[in-house]
Amino acid sequence: KDKPDAEKGVDFVKRTLKTYIDTQNTLHGSVCCGVRCRNFYVSYTLTYFIVKILYTINTLAQFFLLNSFLSFHFTGYGVEALSKLFSGDDWFESPRFPRVTMCDFMIRHLGSNQHWYAIQCNLPINIYNDKIFLGVWLWLIILTILNILSIIGWVISLSSGRRISATKRYLNSNQSLSPERETLLSTTSKSPKYDRDIDATGFTEYMHLDGFLIFDIIAKNTDEIIAGQIIEHLYRNYEPPTRNYTSNV
Repeated sequence: KDKPDAEKGVDFVKRTLKTYIDTQNTLHGSVCCGVRCRNFYVSYTLTYFIVKILYTINTLAQFFLLNSFLSFHFTGYGVEALSKLFSGDDWFESPRFPRVTMCDFMIRHLGSNQHWYAIQCNLPINIYNDKIFLGVWLWLIILTILNILSIIGWVISLSSGRRISATKRYLNSNQSLSPERETLLSTTSKSPKYDRDIDATGFTEYMHLDGFLIFDIIAKNTDEIIAGQIIEHLYRNYEPPTRNYTSNV
């Protein structure tokens, strides 16, 4: 019972993605901020990267918020703690979270006499605070690095050369299927062998950045078989334009 549902889902994705790409090409643009912009085919791509940049800004802003909250330079706290750890010093004794300090308190006697005393206090809670905020620092550093690497990776994957090579790879992915596997996937006809003569350049221009971004996200969250079926459906129904349209992709 799961198989027909999976096939219906793949067919729905095929139709929906093709409808979106055809609509973009028919209207010569996409919607940005509620306004249809002619020759603008990167609305989803722009939104996607803005969200990724906001993720990075969020992690960086956490450092400045913690600087203000803790009233010390939290940005360099992890570097200081790790340098002590690797140099063999006692990194457990942190000046940022002291375990022993001087506490001032007042004792009121009869009348208006007030006496202030300064005594040594133990702060065992700082044993945990020290480790907790070091973990927070490491986690924010890891998130920042991963966000930056993710942005760089997506920029590279959406370059013209990468899009063309990915298109060829996914179009040829179905060729490795055995006849039994093709039967299970309900492939009605054997797909043609695509080689270097494929019009990959024209096809990627037909998909534009938005169409390829949506497809690439689907491909990264499924497998090459399903991705190959989707891209093959788009390519089989792709009609090269009879005239050239100006595009910013």
